[in-house]
Amino acid sequence: MSKPIIGIAPGVITVNSQIFPGRQRDYVNRSYLRSITANGGIPLMLPVTADTATIAQYVSLIDGLLLCGGEDIDPLTYGEEPLAKLSQIDPERDAYEIALVKATHAKHKPILGICRGVQLLNACYGGTLYQDTSYMPAGQGTLKHMQLQLPTYGMHHVTVKAESTLAQFLGQTKLAVNSFHHQTLKQIAPGFQVVASAPDHVVEAIEATAGGLQLGVQWHPEEMQAVNPVMAQLFSHFIQATR
Repeated sequence: MSKPIIGIAPGVITVNSQIFPGRQRDYVNRSYLRSITANGGIPLMLPVTADTATIAQYVSLIDGLLLCGGEDIDPLTYGEEPLAKLSQIDPERDAYEIALVKATHAKHKPILGICRGVQLLNACYGGTLYQDTSYMPAGQGTLKHMQLQLPTYGMHHVTVKAESTLAQFLGQTKLAVNSFHHQTLKQIAPGFQVVASAPDHVVEAIEATAGGLQLGVQWHPEEMQAVNPVMAQLFSHFIQATR
């Protein structure tokens, strides 16, 4: 039996050098690639484009889609003005990934969003973000969410709804996760529900309530899966779902 092909939406980096100043690269961290290959899939990077025909052909090639971490989401995407603590954005990438998500979902193919990916999923369908956890209501967002530890280390706990698809994938409802973000979900998009949260009320995962598998997590399971079987299960079950 052939392995499922998992399309990966890459990040974009600008490299300034004396030979090629301003040179841009589409890239995917190896931890994403290895997480797919180690758990039964074949990763395929899908370079950023604004061409709808190319995006349609991308979707025809893949069995599922993985959205990676990266820059902040442009707040104009969800109808807000930029606040002081907004960090670097990439509107071209935002527009591409939104088009790619909608095209993939239209073909009933599963989607997994990681960190920026869960934020993109939420914004794509009409949700909003806190541009920094410090903008959350008093008493919320008080944990350290940008850890200064090795990414294999679980920095804080999350609680997962027992009846959720995520709980089925993980095989448990409480676990320690790593944390590398400063933005977080605010208003949840219609058609999605919160399925995991941190003790300080930061949303740690959402999933679609109908219409096929669309799941996003705020932590980085790709950095933990090689040493943590629970995180490996997340990738394994997602890849199985693409069959």
